[in-house]
Amino acid sequence: MEEDVKGLSDYLEILSRRKKQFIIPALLILLASIGLAFGLPSIYRSEATILIEQQEIPDDLVRSTVTSFAGERIQIISQRVMTTQNLSRIIEEYGLYKDDRKSKSMSILVEEMRERIDLEMISADVVDPRSGRPTTATIAFKIAFSGEEPRLTQKVTNDLVSLYLDENLKQRTAHAVETSSFLTEEADKLQGRVTDLEAKLAEFKENNINTLPNLQQLNIQLMERAERDVKDKQQQIRTLEERRIYLQSELAQMNPTSRLYDSDGSRVLSSADRLQALESEYVSLSARYSSSHPDLIKMEKEIAALKKDTGAVGNANEIRRKLTDLKSEMAQLRDRYSSEHPDVKNLQRSIDSYESSLRAAQDNKRLSRRQESTAEADNPAYIQLQAQLKAANSELRSLRDSLLEVEAKLVDYEDRLLKSPQVERKYLDLTREYESTLAKYQEVKAKQFQAELGESLERESKSERFSLIEPPQLPEEPDKPNRIAIFFLGFIFSLAGGFGTVAVAESMSAAIRSPKALMAITNAPPMIVIPYIEIAADRSRRRYQLAGLAVLSIIAAVGVIVLLHNFFMPLDV
Repeated sequence: MEEDVKGLSDYLEILSRRKKQFIIPALLILLASIGLAFGLPSIYRSEATILIEQQEIPDDLVRSTVTSFAGERIQIISQRVMTTQNLSRIIEEYGLYKDDRKSKSMSILVEEMRERIDLEMISADVVDPRSGRPTTATIAFKIAFSGEEPRLTQKVTNDLVSLYLDENLKQRTAHAVETSSFLTEEADKLQGRVTDLEAKLAEFKENNINTLPNLQQLNIQLMERAERDVKDKQQQIRTLEERRIYLQSELAQMNPTSRLYDSDGSRVLSSADRLQALESEYVSLSARYSSSHPDLIKMEKEIAALKKDTGAVGNANEIRRKLTDLKSEMAQLRDRYSSEHPDVKNLQRSIDSYESSLRAAQDNKRLSRRQESTAEADNPAYIQLQAQLKAANSELRSLRDSLLEVEAKLVDYEDRLLKSPQVERKYLDLTREYESTLAKYQEVKAKQFQAELGESLERESKSERFSLIEPPQLPEEPDKPNRIAIFFLGFIFSLAGGFGTVAVAESMSAAIRSPKALMAITNAPPMIVIPYIEIAADRSRRRYQLAGLAVLSIIAAVGVIVLLHNFFMPLDV
């Protein structure tokens, strides 16, 4: 069997015998690979490199409001740039995919264009200034577009670069403006709240001006001073009361008029003095004589006349004695009867009547003496005491009025201290709310100022920005397809196809073509081997085959040279 042939000479003999089965498929595969390599359209690639530059002003002085990572921002910008609107505009503007517009919709063309746009991040190992740890940061990125026409590819790439640069500036500026506007609105709201709280605090202080917490110690001191003033004035009033009583008693014992004497040198008594003398004498005589004695009767008439003359309406001493007797009798009745007993009630009415009479007699006596002293007072000592009493009364009235004022102040101070805890609680609530709102306002105001600086930073392109360090170049060589690789793979596949065809044909053949194969079948060596006897027809056929193979080789070589010259590398340089 052919499976037993293992020698190299046998393989060469098989290849020589089946060279047609080897050459035809190998040549077909090679020609197909050459056609594929040089038949595919050339795809050109134009790319640009954009550097991410840090802001020129240090972060310690002005901080940007855009704080996201560069890679994240680039991805967001890519989503905004790669919109259907932008890509369809580029397709229409540069006339891309002219052959496909009739058979494909714009959305499909846009998707194909997206697949031809490449975005490549360029990273570097850096040290994070905030944490001090090594990390990987995006420092640049590349944008590339692949197309069939070099110049259009360059223009499209340049347009994409412009979109990236413009979108980055637009997005950063919009973010800064939005941040600044938001903080401005918040600051205005907080400012209005601060103004309202200031007005409430001012109104609260005005309504509770004397009970504010910071006046509590002062109110305590004022209350203590008022208490001392009350005690001092009460002491002064008591002293003046005692002095007034003393002066009144002195005046009561002193005759307001000066003593007069007659020609005999005897003192001339006034009606009041005469009445007082007669009453004393009447008491002495009544102890010695009966009431019907002529002297007592005469004296009673004289006393009655003097009483009428001085305006007296009763003897106060008699009324007082009678009142004492009635009260003694009342005490005895109360021991035996209740207060509702008729005798007790009648006796009580008598006592009330006598008490009224006694008060009237005393008042009339004082009035009489006052009238007498007013009209006729000429005693210097009496007049001096009267002036002192008048001054004491005036000072006493003044002290009492002053005491009322101080007591009113004391009550006011006590009321302040009683209200102070509740006022303090409300005041502290308002103060805390005001201070908290004011702190928030100041914080937001500082952030607003920083945001406005950040906005100016973005508008003047002083912050982090994209810089085009390598603009799109006009591609001179196609990026795709890799014709050499296709040709090389086609050559490998052609050899494999030729050898495979020979192997399949040889394995399917049952012919005996060698002594070894015959020996394997008969288990005996052949007696004689007759070689193939070539005739003239065989030689002629072989010459034609060699000539055809030479012609095909020359044609293939010329085709390869032409393709190399036109599509890969000019040979006339």
